[in-house]
Amino acid sequence: MDSAEEPHTPASSIPLVLQVGEQRFHVSKDTLAGSHMLAAKVSERWSSDSQTDGSYFVDADPEIFKHILRFLRHGVYPLCYDKAKGHDFATYAAIQQQADYLVIPKLVKWLDEGQYMKAITTKIIAHTEEGVDELDRTIDSSIKTIFHPTWRTVKKYVCPRRIVVHYDDPRRCGKDCKRAQGDAEDEYEDVNILSTLVVTERTLFNRDVLYNDESE
Repeated sequence: MDSAEEPHTPASSIPLVLQVGEQRFHVSKDTLAGSHMLAAKVSERWSSDSQTDGSYFVDADPEIFKHILRFLRHGVYPLCYDKAKGHDFATYAAIQQQADYLVIPKLVKWLDEGQYMKAITTKIIAHTEEGVDELDRTIDSSIKTIFHPTWRTVKKYVCPRRIVVHYDDPRRCGKDCKRAQGDAEDEYEDVNILSTLVVTERTLFNRDVLYNDESE
């Protein structure tokens, strides 16, 4: 009886080994198609470029190459951002330099245009809260709130009959209050109140900026 034929694996899907600096990466030819330099390096025309163990040496920084490989595999542009420190421009520059060396035009263009700045944005909202001397709130990690408290002096209306519910509201005073006031001027007293400027910064993440649009 004839033995069953083994399924054929396309050459483009067979894993290759790239030695980048001291690290080794397993990739397929299909993945490397996005880099003109790497695609040429592993092509049959340049098969003699491989090392004795069959791997291909790439003279590059392996830590930076990880960003390159993520882009080639998944079409995800690099985002090197820390909330406390901001964007890591040195790493962006290193990735761009390596992408230029490996001939990856889309990645070079994206980095050169600083598109990563659009991935993280900040929305700022400010408002004033009067007379608040204690705040107890829970906010999520994307929000930073800064409080700027100041004291200011305001004048408050005082009822001639010293009725508490009439305080700072002369409309509540009736004929008896006016009679008690007589010909005297309206009475006000200076009151110190706490006025707090609340500035809220919300970090917004636009994930669409990080995905390569192959339709372009």
